[in-house]
This record gives sequence, structure tokens and C-alpha cells, in this order.
Amino acid sequence: MSDRTPRPADDSPGRSGSVLEHMSESTVLLDVHGADRDGIIRQLAELGAHTGRAYDADSTVAAALAREEEGSTGVGDGVALPHAKSAGAERPMVAFARSAQGVEWNALDGGPVHLVFLISLPEDRSGGEHLEVLADLSEALAQESCRRALLDAGSASEVLAVLEDALD
Repeated sequence: MSDRTPRPADDSPGRSGSVLEHMSESTVLLDVHGADRDGIIRQLAELGAHTGRAYDADSTVAAALAREEEGSTGVGDGVALPHAKSAGAERPMVAFARSAQGVEWNALDGGPVHLVFLISLPEDRSGGEHLEVLADLSEALAQESCRRALLDAGSASEVLAVLEDALD
């Protein structure tokens, strides 16, 4: 999707809080199978295009992969936090994917990644918002109980509820 025609937003904003303001059930992808790092990033960027949060998934993917080349966003404990600022982003988005089998991400601890949060912001957005979302997610995901609950969540609404509890 590379045109600049605004998409109708079929996703209502998430609950208040920096992370949840940019998420919805439409940006949650449970149980991805057989995907590699790049494939998961692409799937999450495409969610943004389908929900009206992005004009161009390709530019979001390119920006996120360029960031991965600078250093892995696999932070350890089965978590990756790829992030990108791109001209293809219409508005901020946080998208989530879960991989039961785990994905090689060149994570800092050498382990597979099971929980992926793609953070996408318009190119012209301030770095402060980007850093706030990263910090909030990092704090929540540092809790083993949060990671376990995300792995066990049975629906997108449960994922959002887990995050809401962890971000309080």
C-alpha cells in the first residue's frame, strides 16, 4: 500500500496510557507460525496499513530493518522491540505479535523471541514519544508475570488487558 489516500481507521484507540493509546485489538497478531524476524516485522507493519495507522507498510518495514542493522532490538527474555520512524506512518502505532515456537532475533541473551512489539511513528514525531513508549513497554516486559500472561493470552482483548495491568 503505497498511495497517500487516508484509510478509514477501523480500530478504536486503545485505553489511556502511552502504549495503549497506540494499540488496539486490530494491531495484535497472536500465534504467528513459520515467520522469521523480517516476516514478523512485515506482518506487523501491514497491520498498521490495514488499520489506517500507516500509508505505506514497505517504508515502515525498511525503517525497522535499518534499525535492526544498527543493533538487534531483541532485548532478551524472549522479547523484541523493533521500532521505526518513517514517512509511511500516518500516526503512532504499537503492534504485537506472539510466536509460540520462538524466532531467531539475534537477541542480547542469545535466546529465541516469543513476544514482539513493533513501534512505528511518523518521521516528524518527537523522539520523546518514541522513548516514552519504549520505556513503558520495557518496564512492563521486565516483569516475568507480564511476559507469561502475554504468552498465555487467548485473545487480542486479553493481550490489551495484560498490558493495561502491567502499565498501571
